[in-house]
Amino acid sequence: MRSIIYIKYGELTLKGKNKIAFINCLFDNVKRVLVEFKTIKFIKQFDALIINGITSKNNEKIINLLQKIPGIGLIIPAYECSHKFKKLSDQIIQSLIKKDIKQTTFKVNTKRTNKQYPLNSMEISAKIGRDILHKFKKYSVDVHHPRLMITIEIKYKDAIFYFEKIKGMGGFPLGINGKVLVLISGGIDSPVASYLLLKKGMHVDFLTFISPPHTDERALDKVRTLKKILTLNNKLYKSKLYIANFTKLQHEISHIHDSSYQITIMRRYFFRIAKQLAQAEGYIAIATGESIGQVASQTIQSMQTIQSASGDFLVLRPLLAMDKSEIIDVAKKIGTYDTSILPFADACSLFVPANPVTKPTIHKAISLEKELDLADRIAENIFKKHLVVE
Repeated sequence: MRSIIYIKYGELTLKGKNKIAFINCLFDNVKRVLVEFKTIKFIKQFDALIINGITSKNNEKIINLLQKIPGIGLIIPAYECSHKFKKLSDQIIQSLIKKDIKQTTFKVNTKRTNKQYPLNSMEISAKIGRDILHKFKKYSVDVHHPRLMITIEIKYKDAIFYFEKIKGMGGFPLGINGKVLVLISGGIDSPVASYLLLKKGMHVDFLTFISPPHTDERALDKVRTLKKILTLNNKLYKSKLYIANFTKLQHEISHIHDSSYQITIMRRYFFRIAKQLAQAEGYIAIATGESIGQVASQTIQSMQTIQSASGDFLVLRPLLAMDKSEIIDVAKKIGTYDTSILPFADACSLFVPANPVTKPTIHKAISLEKELDLADRIAENIFKKHLVVE
């Protein structure tokens, strides 16, 4: 008997003819993330990925990393052993002894890949159940709501059994669904939006805007830290962070006569610059952490007016219908929340007017932009000369 980790695929199981490509992509991602573990080996199967060479020392760390890889449905700490019935029963009982569960209800559930096995699934479950009851006098069977589920899978050459299933990230393998450029601010929302796009198999790179000396360098450090969290410190994949110096354009925008439109005009230029970068670098979409009605610039009218600056280029908003409390819950789950709430303001939050417009119109936004003689030239220079890539 040996310890293994048994990985069940996520949504890629639905992909039919594309499934092999999806499995290969996930396999490469898992190997890259776990490269530091020299003793482990991988067995790639059509319905699962098996990792062996697991030790008690590295088991917990490996599981923790696997939970952060898109495309994994279930992570199952399991045991691989002989499928000969007596040996199988003995190994399950020995494993239960090690778990040291004195009293519980249980159920045995058996699946057979090997239909030539001399016992059918129900017979295996019944016989193993009887052996367990004989050994553990304080155990009882509960087929409806057992506290302990014992799952057995009978293969052609061996068997696998396990007692728990750990939920994975789900979704699709990273990189299978193209590249997207996320406008990331360092707040709570955009990292969560990035996570959801990663979960759907998209390669995510980041664009952030700084306005020195108004924005603190520590605000940019927040973004760098969030990027590391989302990419497992670049183990999952090597992402890019584009840093755009927005100071000169910010000063130009501050001169428009209707100050309530400042955040609207600012974000319209964010979208123009993002679109230029996305088209130049082969991104299929840009994305934001916007949620309907959360702030003045995220009303439906605001989003329509702001997005119009990027023409018909695709804009993704994964958080569109989520409540703030739901977004915060995800941020805490994925480990970005504590970094996001550090008190270092970004370009957006620093320059919000006292009374921002909530129902801006495209017509008026264009009219106000005509007051900005230098804005388009400054924006072009940001893209061509003042864009740093990390």
